[in-house]
Amino acid sequence: MKKKMVVLEGISGAGKTTNVKMFVDREKNVDVLNIKMSKLMENVDKTNYIDYTNTEYFLLLENLKTILYKDSKKDIVLFERYYLSSLAHAYAIKILNQDETLYQKVFNWYKESMGKTILKPDAYIFLEIPIDIAIERIKMRNEKVVNNIWLEREYMELCEEYKRNFVKEFENDVKIYKIDATLDIQEVYNQIKQIIINL
Repeated sequence: MKKKMVVLEGISGAGKTTNVKMFVDREKNVDVLNIKMSKLMENVDKTNYIDYTNTEYFLLLENLKTILYKDSKKDIVLFERYYLSSLAHAYAIKILNQDETLYQKVFNWYKESMGKTILKPDAYIFLEIPIDIAIERIKMRNEKVVNNIWLEREYMELCEEYKRNFVKEFENDVKIYKIDATLDIQEVYNQIKQIIINL
């Protein structure tokens, strides 16, 4: 059986992290990659050293995910986000700041890296949720957000619009699944699991 890569996408608060943690706890035949820059750098003095607006960190993270995917011995590898999120972030910044530079850099990186340091997934699973509900969930977590722009409505809307359009234009050979993330967390998990089983 060919190893399959499944990418879980959605705005902050959609339930991606909760679901991948459930997979870690319950599914022994699925490898889960939910590497976050904040976790990798949590012991570093972020105020003096880490610039979270520097896209180089995010692109390196995507490359690391690819290496870990290739190294996995499991048949299914589930990602929490991948390069599509980095592209969407750069696009949203382009619109909000009216500056093409960052997006062009990330898009060129995508074209040059595809099939090499990044790989096209077998499937995207989009957890869809109204932005108001997502923001409420994030507030209830009461955790420090590294970059406040991630919680701005316009930014979230631009990211989600971009992801849909990008996949349609550049990756229409990848399977797309959508799940209503307002459902009970167990039901969302069950739907994700069923999609993975049927791949």
